[in-house]
Amino acid sequence: MRTWIIIVLGGLAVAAAVAVLVVMRTGLSADREPGRVETAVARQLVRLSIPAGQTALQSPLSGPETWRQGVGLFRSHCAMCHGEDGMAANSIGPRMYPPVPDLSSEGIQRFSDGALFAIVRHGVSWTGMPAFGRVLSEADTWKLVAFVRKTPSLKSGDLVTTGGGTSDSTVGVRVVIDGTRFHPDEATINLGESAQWSNADPFPHNVTSESGTFHSEDLAPDGTWVFRPTERGTFEYHCTLHPGMKAVLRVR
Repeated sequence: MRTWIIIVLGGLAVAAAVAVLVVMRTGLSADREPGRVETAVARQLVRLSIPAGQTALQSPLSGPETWRQGVGLFRSHCAMCHGEDGMAANSIGPRMYPPVPDLSSEGIQRFSDGALFAIVRHGVSWTGMPAFGRVLSEADTWKLVAFVRKTPSLKSGDLVTTGGGTSDSTVGVRVVIDGTRFHPDEATINLGESAQWSNADPFPHNVTSESGTFHSEDLAPDGTWVFRPTERGTFEYHCTLHPGMKAVLRVR
C-alpha cells in the first residue's frame, strides 16, 4: 500500500514539474495553439462539468422538427462564439483559449443528449462556456440540444428563422414601430397566424424575444419583418438597440 502511495505521489510530482516547465517555456498566453496536455485538461473539464446522473437524461421534446425551434435561440445566445452553424467559423471562436469547438464534430456529437443539456445549463469552468441555467428554461435548453444534434447535417436554408419575409397572407396582427414604441404593445394571434412588424421610425430597430425564440435582423426605416410562431405561449420581446422598448405577443 505504501509503495502505491509513493508511486502516485511521484507521478503527481512529475506532472507538476512538467506543468511548471511548460508554463516557464510558453507562458500562459492565449495567442497560441493549446498543447496536448492543455487539450486533455480542457476535455476533462467538460466531463467534470456534467453532474452525476444527468448524462442519462432524455429530452421531453421528441419531435423531429424540434431543432428548428432552437435556431433563433442559438443565434441569440450561442452564435457569437460558435458561429450561426455551430462550426465556430467566425472571428471569435478560434481565438478563444481553448478554441471554441465545432459542434458538428465527432467529439461533441459523441456526448449524450443529457450531457449536452448539462453543459448548456451549467457551463464549463475555466473555459469560455457560460452557464445558461438562469437564462433559458429547460424546454429551451432541450431545443438547443436538438439544434446541436442537427449541426452535422445543417444546410444554409435551415438557418433561416421562421418569418423574415416582407408580407404574409395570414398576418394576424400588424405592429408598427413608431416613436420608439411598439404599437400595439400587447397583441394576440392564433397558432398558424403570423405577426408583422413595420418600422416607421427614421432609425433602425429590431424585434427580439426575451427567451430567444425569435430575433429579427435590424430593420431599416420602412423595413418589415414577419414571424410565424410554431408554439403557443406568451412571448415578451424588446428592441436590443433601444432596451426601453418592450411589448408582448401572445399565441393561443
